[in-house]
Amino acid sequence: MATTLNSEQTSALLQAVGTVLIEKKDELTALDAELGDGDLGRTVSRGFKAIKDDLSSSDAINPDVGKFLFQQGKIFGNEAPSSFGALFSTVLMTGGKALRGSESITLTQIADATQAALDALMERGGAKLGDKTMLDAMAPAITAMRGVISDAGEDAELGAFFRAAADAADKGAEDTREMQSQIGRASWQQGRSAGKLDPGARAIALMLDAAAAHFE
Repeated sequence: MATTLNSEQTSALLQAVGTVLIEKKDELTALDAELGDGDLGRTVSRGFKAIKDDLSSSDAINPDVGKFLFQQGKIFGNEAPSSFGALFSTVLMTGGKALRGSESITLTQIADATQAALDALMERGGAKLGDKTMLDAMAPAITAMRGVISDAGEDAELGAFFRAAADAADKGAEDTREMQSQIGRASWQQGRSAGKLDPGARAIALMLDAAAAHFE
């Protein structure tokens, strides 16, 4: 029963998530075309393909989980230089900084690193909860993670941990339909953005669902 993650396991997780997100390229492109410039599918596909290529060709993986994630964030951002690419790169790099020095990370560390990433996104992008962004999927996911830890402790299975986060992120993404975009290109649509799913929030929900499926 897996309750912690080392770099090798994190590598396998990133590759599994990348495979799913690449498969979802067209869905994300279509969603983004309704609110933005339609480049999200290409961004996510290019970023995760670069990560998968790096991991499949690497002879050795840094045993420091934090340094490993930081490096993968740089790879994602360099290969996918778009607004979402920069933001998701920030997620991985900030999470990596929070985890630096750990060769095995606990559920609490994962939740804390995700919170650090969310805080960094709010500072960097100027968005807040309710602005119809990826934050609206991340925040409920973190709450769900902490709920699992509170109920089951650090010995909760990773599958259950990520499934709770994925379900909460999916609901958070769905809730963005009722919101009006307040930031970025989507904000140009003003009231017309209501009723549409935020593509960034959907991408986060897909990532967490893929993570849950990987461990289940």
